[in-house]
Amino acid sequence: MYADTELVNALFPESQTRRLDYRSWIHLNPGDRVIVKQHACPPECGTVDDIAEDASYFWVWLDGHSRTLISHADGTTIHKMLA
Repeated sequence: MYADTELVNALFPESQTRRLDYRSWIHLNPGDRVIVKQHACPPECGTVDDIAEDASYFWVWLDGHSRTLISHADGTTIHKMLA
């Protein structure tokens, strides 16, 4: 199991989130709620704003923060929050 996944699961029950690798970002839609775990930062919740046509990157509004670009090359772990 990934250390980033363990930290997210400690904050949010596993049944309420699903880890997405970058190949699965194609299934994200604007308005989806996600948990963003960037290197050396705590997990943050946010809302998907816009997604590149090839889903290699997307924009997310982090709760209480600004809009942030997430790229498959930056090593960020993404968990989609399930309804």
